[in-house]
Amino acid sequence: MKTVGDFQQGEGVRSPSTVTAGGTITVDVGPNDDTVEVTNGSTGTTKNNEVAPGKTASIPIPNVPGGTILYISVGKGPRARSIIVEVISSSP
Repeated sequence: MKTVGDFQQGEGVRSPSTVTAGGTITVDVGPNDDTVEVTNGSTGTTKNNEVAPGKTASIPIPNVPGGTILYISVGKGPRARSIIVEVISSSP
């Protein structure tokens, strides 16, 4: 069961603080955001993901090594909000 401590919260963006490699992460965003940008901290590659009308985006996580940091951002300019998510290994 997830607790409040398992989620990062910010104005306009919310997600779990860790995610399994190869899995998906659900990101809740504010009412004025149409896309969620995910940047791989190791490679610098960025992918934009559409936000569903319910303001929730289900984002596929690449099969990257455990410990990889992903930067999840919504909004542009002064309205930009970001959180950091750590990818954990899917193997025991």
